Amino acid sequence: MSEPLLTPSGLFQALAVEMATAVAALLGESTATTPAAPPAEAGWLVRLTASGQLSGAVNVSLTEADGRRISALIMGFEGDDVPDEAVVDTLREICAQAVGAFSQAPETAGVKLAIDSVSRTAGAVDADGAWQFALPGGVTPSIAVGGVLVVGAAAVARQPGVAMAAPVSAAAPAASMAGSNLDLLLDVELPLAVRFGQTELTLQHLTRLGPGSVIDLHRSADEPVEVLVSGKVIARGEVVVVEGNYGVRVTEVVSTADRIRSLGA
Repeated sequence: MSEPLLTPSGLFQALAVEMATAVAALLGESTATTPAAPPAEAGWLVRLTASGQLSGAVNVSLTEADGRRISALIMGFEGDDVPDEAVVDTLREICAQAVGAFSQAPETAGVKLAIDSVSRTAGAVDADGAWQFALPGGVTPSIAVGGVLVVGAAAVARQPGVAMAAPVSAAAPAASMAGSNLDLLLDVELPLAVRFGQTELTLQHLTRLGPGSVIDLHRSADEPVEVLVSGKVIARGEVVVVEGNYGVRVTEVVSTADRIRSLGA
């Protein structure tokens, strides 16, 4: 029996669900999505490309107010007075997490999504559906998703006798996907490193290094060391010895807001 194909409407809803789940996870909450009417206007637009079973362009849009409210909650701003660059960074982080979960889910594994751009937009963006979810403080943002997709070559190869489809878009949300796919990512291994300090050396100094050379890391001995995951500082702590091995006792965990700000570094 042929493997069922993911439909455009299924892709749009799955992406909206994953984005809502990512927002809630960053706030330490859980949430559920419900269908909503697409907003009359948009303030923020995320452009993605799809390849695999379905290929083409996908647009994710939020109103001006919803984008700022989500960013304010995640990054700890008071009110909706959030800089544009902070909203862009927040939306990029949310989409990155959603795209990662999307690619791991069995229902959507046949399609690969990649983020093209995150920007402000004037006027409404065409959307095939919108999904609303609840956040702390009575905030109920909506995520609108749409785009133009065609059946990919890989999908046609698995479906003998099926011709390449013309561009199609979804008109109604698909059946509800399974809940959060966060559990699928929990076993992913990430590189962790501990940084005692860092400095810069001239090439001449580097060529003169030898046994006994001392390199000044410009860091006090009582300052905490930095714990990095994939090159990003996620915590700080003090060096300890555990059964004859070096270890780090965590004394500070970097906030979610600081982690998102580091994306622009």
